[in-house]
Amino acid sequence: MIFLLFCKIFSRKSSLLLTMRYVDLHTHRKGDNKYNAQGTRYSVVNCAPTDELDGLRYCSVGIHPWDVAVGWHEDFERLKERVLLPQVVAIGECGLDKLRGGEWLLQMECFQAQIDLARMVGKPLILHCVKAVDEVMRMCVGVKCVFHGFRGKPELAKQLLGREFDLSFGERFNVESLALAWQAGRMWLETDESELGIEEIYERAARALRISPTDIVVPGTVSW
Repeated sequence: MIFLLFCKIFSRKSSLLLTMRYVDLHTHRKGDNKYNAQGTRYSVVNCAPTDELDGLRYCSVGIHPWDVAVGWHEDFERLKERVLLPQVVAIGECGLDKLRGGEWLLQMECFQAQIDLARMVGKPLILHCVKAVDEVMRMCVGVKCVFHGFRGKPELAKQLLGREFDLSFGERFNVESLALAWQAGRMWLETDESELGIEEIYERAARALRISPTDIVVPGTVSW
């Protein structure tokens, strides 16, 4: 079953969201933010603290590890204001990247600040994680998190799911990991920067799982 992020955070929207079919948990395409005429698509647009949020139905806001610099505190002050807006349903994408981005200690400081903020406001984190799984698992305590763009092997998926992390899959994925997340009720789907629409991502996931796309998109028990 799918866990609906929005229903728990904004309970007043629950009756509306129960009629949806597609949730795109993470996209960089602002044009996908509006649901279609049948109300079947909802997209969470990834934004930086300096981005304009007017007109966005749902979005996440965070400081990406690639953008962390000495002056990250200024962006964080903006983030603290933006995260209180009703259309901001999550903090991110944020996280750690050992291959690219700001100086490592600055990444750690900035990420910890966003974890603390997520705990304070009660919103989940959408995670960017490259070669830093151990650090992320150690730091993300007492806060709901989703690893976005997950392509890891089943062994890593089991480890993360066992620690109650959710996994979000895009255009490319490991089928066994996808199945594990689906069986655990912790699977999300996303377009990220893909040229494919979220409908096609759902179709691909359904074929991999040998189920109907309808089985993916119908909401189950809400745990958040």
